[in-house]
Amino acid sequence: MGRPDLLNRTLGFAGSVAIALGGLAAGALPDPVRDPFAHWPVIRELRTFPLVAIAGTYVGLALLCGAWLRLRVTLDEQRPADLVRTLLCWAGPLVLVPPMFSQDVYSYLAQGAMVHEGLDAYKFGPSTLGGSFAADVPAIWQNTPAPYGPLFLRMAAAVVNLTGEHVVFGVWAFRLIALAGVALVVACLPGIAARCGVPVQRALWFGALNPLLLLHLVAGMHNDALMVGLMTAGIYAAARRHPALGAVLISAAALIKAPAALALLTVLVLNPKAWARIGLAAGAALAGLQLASGLGTGWIGAMRTPTSVRNGLSFSTDLGMLLSAVGWPGPMQIIRTVAAVAGFLLAGWALLRAPNPVAGLGLALSSIILLGPVVHPWYLLWAFVPLAAGLRRAPQAAVWGSVGLSLFLLPTGAPGYPQAVVAAVVGTVAGLLYLRLRPPVEEPAPATASVPVQVVPVSAAIPAAIPATAQVTA
Repeated sequence: MGRPDLLNRTLGFAGSVAIALGGLAAGALPDPVRDPFAHWPVIRELRTFPLVAIAGTYVGLALLCGAWLRLRVTLDEQRPADLVRTLLCWAGPLVLVPPMFSQDVYSYLAQGAMVHEGLDAYKFGPSTLGGSFAADVPAIWQNTPAPYGPLFLRMAAAVVNLTGEHVVFGVWAFRLIALAGVALVVACLPGIAARCGVPVQRALWFGALNPLLLLHLVAGMHNDALMVGLMTAGIYAAARRHPALGAVLISAAALIKAPAALALLTVLVLNPKAWARIGLAAGAALAGLQLASGLGTGWIGAMRTPTSVRNGLSFSTDLGMLLSAVGWPGPMQIIRTVAAVAGFLLAGWALLRAPNPVAGLGLALSSIILLGPVVHPWYLLWAFVPLAAGLRRAPQAAVWGSVGLSLFLLPTGAPGYPQAVVAAVVGTVAGLLYLRLRPPVEEPAPATASVPVQVVPVSAAIPAAIPATAQVTA
């Protein structure tokens, strides 16, 4: 590993450490009564200054994003093993902190407790459960049913059965589940990329080292990690000529979050002579897991739950709100429906015109997400992981979108308030100034070269996005 790569790894590690320290004081923390770390000497003092913690988090975000962008310049000279080591280095500090950028894990615990107690989580919200688990769920989700598939709810119930009412142990269990999903992505992405003729280094850089993955699947521990991991494993199995296994894995992913089911088309295209086996395997897996869960099909209707939140990232919802504000009555549902239909039509076109079926899946999911009624930063990872394996170069819009969305949410996972937004902006600017003052180190020129190779600094162009004041949702 050359000196610039080592410095980039160190820069990203410093950013992760700063994010982790900020998370100890300004993460998505549980009620102090149930948090055994709340009164530890160092943590107690850190939590006395939450705005300083938020600013420090954003310094770290700027450094991490800067290191990721700088790493792109020397990808072709790196080994995949070096990138995996960099991923472990950057992810390490984020594994040790409380939930960050989202409070969804507390909903997972409450919904798991509901299933454990025999309550219908597809009909009632956590307020029906009451008690300590429901107390940590944000008010907006207290009366909403679970939008997740039955496989995930059974896993959540198993976590609660194992950890009891110890919220910290429950959170750790969900982080381990999320890390298992990330491990599947890292393990399977190189093989899929090789099948599609994509350099493995570039696939790992965009798909696994992406700041969105580190922040929202590792630090935020969303169940999307396991969904994307199983989906990636299914595509890898199909690429290795095991289509039935691929169909089973993707069916399991769809019973965590339904959009993964679109990847079954990728399995079909990769194995066009095995349609019967794929259909039988997928049908058996879906029916078998659904029946084994004993939770019914209420999750299909409950998938509307996330649309109750508006965070400024959905084009169709924003347009509907704008038209409502100027006096056009009832445009929201019409616009959302039209946009969703357009998204599916565009997805079909992408599946037909993409250079390979894996890239087609990524482009199709991008269309569905961006034109859907609700968009959250981690949703983009559904599309970015297959895009990383299917396209030789990540689209610039996706690269800069990853950076901008990494700066979009507050570490508390709660709605922003003016002082917190100011602290976030101050931290981002401080991080950008540091990157400006410490430009990338140039690779030494080969002895036979007549002109030294220049590495263009890209970190200074990181957009100083202001975090949204939106409530984080599933």
